[in-house]
Amino acid sequence: MDRRAFLASTGALLSAGALARLEAFAAAEPATLSGAGIEPEGWHTLGLVQEHLFPSEAQAPGAREVNALSYLRFVMGWQGTDPAEPRILRSGLDRLREIAAQTAGGTFAALSPSARERALRTLEAEEGGTEWLLLVLDYLFEALLADPIYGGNPDGIGWRWLRIEPGHRRPGLGQRYFELRA
Repeated sequence: MDRRAFLASTGALLSAGALARLEAFAAAEPATLSGAGIEPEGWHTLGLVQEHLFPSEAQAPGAREVNALSYLRFVMGWQGTDPAEPRILRSGLDRLREIAAQTAGGTFAALSPSARERALRTLEAEEGGTEWLLLVLDYLFEALLADPIYGGNPDGIGWRWLRIEPGHRRPGLGQRYFELRA
């Protein structure tokens, strides 16, 4: 199955997850964008993992083009985000760092693409590894499908690629879920 068919077949499930997270923003106050306690090296590693899982192709955007890392940082910077999720991200990053050091004596960034794949497969096979990868993928797909006002999907690149017509009356600044007052 190609990426487009996969995304089309899972769109309803992903949209439901994205909507639930965006609805959580409605009751949330902005927190400082401290990065969920993740160090700059960790954010860099997360970006590399996203690019490995969803690479750029000639006819399709990848994690970099949909601003997946910026979107993830944005979501992790809000108090409405499930507090378990930053902990899961940090825990998986710590374990990935250990695996990379054991694999090649270096960092994930220093690994070749095939060594990165092996490191991610090793993590996947461990307790909590699949949960970590699914969390990274979930936010990556949200970045692909979200309204650009939330930081992902710049200029609707994901929508154009998937031939999605966005709904009308899209939110503007001051009208995003987390900015609305009851």
